[in-house]
Amino acid sequence: MPLVLLEINRLFGLPAHPLLVHGAVVLVPLAAGAFIVTGAREAWRRSYYLPVALAAIAGGVFAFLAKQSGEPLSQSVRRAGQHVGEHPENGDTAFFFAILFAGAVAAVYLFFRYESSIRSGLRIQSWPRLPISYNTAFYLATIPLAVLAIFTMLVAGHSGAELVWKTNAG
Repeated sequence: MPLVLLEINRLFGLPAHPLLVHGAVVLVPLAAGAFIVTGAREAWRRSYYLPVALAAIAGGVFAFLAKQSGEPLSQSVRRAGQHVGEHPENGDTAFFFAILFAGAVAAVYLFFRYESSIRSGLRIQSWPRLPISYNTAFYLATIPLAVLAIFTMLVAGHSGAELVWKTNAG
């Protein structure tokens, strides 16, 4: 049985899951795309990493809320004899990568913003030399998570949309 930390069934008298999922489906790919684009230039990083990190965190929060509201909905749909397909698993995967991406972007932002304090706080006399800056290295290392966050969110959104359209069409 899945772990439900917070059961959200309704918002404003409407089913909560379809409302909450849109926050994740919009914010996670938007933040991931913005991270990829704005990280390409250091001047853009300076200006946009904080808003991008906040959007990624908000997307992760919405992914969590969508997951928590989807669990009870999935159970009630199954009790009604309907098939939910792979959507719950796709949603779990999208949630995982949304949270992982949000954490990575927050870490990249914090390192970018506080690199000198981090270096002095860790008391490392000399960091290993890289052919690129550490900021660029962390940015490049996070790009695959951004791509996976986009891809898994699209797969989960598509499988959810298919369920809704098949249920309402037939």
